[in-house]
Amino acid sequence: MNIITGQIEEIFVSDGMAMGKVNVRGALLKVPLTFLMSAKVGDTIVIESGVAIAKSEHEHSTET
Repeated sequence: MNIITGQIEEIFVSDGMAMGKVNVRGALLKVPLTFLMSAKVGDTIVIESGVAIAKSEHEHSTET
């Protein structure tokens, strides 16, 4: 399992599928939002194997 969190910066539709541009520690990933149709820009989400699976209860924190 490869679980990470990131913050949604943009939501768009690609080939009929809702996608999010997600900031994960400075890297932008395109992630399917199929399981999170209520997601919105600014939400912090949990990503497993490249797919958004849940909203995170904790805010995205910056490591120093």
